[in-house]
Amino acid sequence: MQSTVKGVKIRGICACVPSHVSYYEEELKSFPFSEHSSRKLGKVMGFREHRITDPKTTLCDLGSYTLDYLIKKSFVNKDSLDAIIFVAQQLDYPVPGNSKVVHGNLKLNQNTHCVDLYENCTGFIAALFQASCLINAGLNEVAIIAANSGACYANIKDRNTYPLIGDAAGVAIVSKSSHVDDNISFAFRHDGTRSNVLITKAGGMRMPISEETSKVFKDEMGNYRSLNDLYMDGTAVFHFVMDEVPKIIDECCRLKGLTRKDIDYFITHQPNRFMLERLADLMEVPREKLFNNTGEYFGNSSCATIPVTAAFNLGEKLEINRYRVCFAAFGAGLSLASATLNLGKLDFCRMIEHPGNGAFKYEL
Repeated sequence: MQSTVKGVKIRGICACVPSHVSYYEEELKSFPFSEHSSRKLGKVMGFREHRITDPKTTLCDLGSYTLDYLIKKSFVNKDSLDAIIFVAQQLDYPVPGNSKVVHGNLKLNQNTHCVDLYENCTGFIAALFQASCLINAGLNEVAIIAANSGACYANIKDRNTYPLIGDAAGVAIVSKSSHVDDNISFAFRHDGTRSNVLITKAGGMRMPISEETSKVFKDEMGNYRSLNDLYMDGTAVFHFVMDEVPKIIDECCRLKGLTRKDIDYFITHQPNRFMLERLADLMEVPREKLFNNTGEYFGNSSCATIPVTAAFNLGEKLEINRYRVCFAAFGAGLSLASATLNLGKLDFCRMIEHPGNGAFKYEL
């Protein structure tokens, strides 16, 4: 699917990560492999540290805290917020949805529309498309909350997934614009026949969590996990990214009459440093233009990686300058998404830490 939405811009980005840091050097003692082989893998993949929420902190705590920070810092007027879109692959409760929980936590206006999207790694771009369509339909300002708490779905004895996972929330404020260059082009593609490549089999209606699904077993790679834990065929994901991501980026650039060479920065989903270095080389893009370090310091926070990467790597530069940017994401589904836009002169581009212990309000 392709689409270009006119008269819309991102006016601010804020990323929030848990204050708790988990270090790969300490985790490798839990893996069913020699410490030497784990250190060697960590060096190649860029495993260093990642942020993990404490047991009392949820997705809605992260999202509420971040949006409350923006409200209390006067970056967002909560009475002028027309809608919030909460995108995640987990829920605080089966009912109600995360967006309504945030709405209640922050006592937002009853006219503020609440939308929940169930998405994975491509979720931020999917939410950006939905927000752009709402702006195009007549709204003035929409908050996207993209959040992940993935560590609870990975087994610490599974070296294939646990070192990658990170928890975070990213908030982007999308607003109406009269500037002629403020339009966003989107491209999406899905292949549901390959859903088993990246999947958590137990926990839904198809296979409810039970004593049987909770049994830990040794998989073909020598890792330990249960059916309740995330499974990833790393080789299949790697080939999917190398084969398909350059195509969808080119497709999205063409919608704006651009080529890869016209893009100032590629802000992509962040699986690991190794994969992104290979992707940059394959695309003949300088590595400094395609960031690859977010996973090394914060982990792969699924749908939150794009706002986290933007805030971590560009920060104040996005408050001062304006760039041609290409977002790209890929993951479970298997799914692909890309967006090209002019990004910059933002009202804010910040990174904050969540204090833990279930806090959902920012204290000045």
